[in-house]
Amino acid sequence: MNLSYLFLLACPIGMGLMMWMMMRGNGQQNQSTAARPANDLAGLHQQLQALERQQASIMAEIQRLREADRPVARDADEQPAASQAAENRLA
Repeated sequence: MNLSYLFLLACPIGMGLMMWMMMRGNGQQNQSTAARPANDLAGLHQQLQALERQQASIMAEIQRLREADRPVARDADEQPAASQAAENRLA
């Protein structure tokens, strides 16, 4: 019997064994993580609620800052020089 054929078949046989071992290992791992999606889903819901509260808080802060940034109506005495000049041109 010629051993050169055995030498040529070593690579494909080794690859087949590695694939078989990997498939076997994934089956055991999938069984242990079967209950995990339910726990992940509950955690994701909690994160979503926390992010929604944070977003509402940020939106309220933005609204407050926008309202604080709006110019307040001024008396005629306190008008800026540019608007007084514009009024003088119209008159």
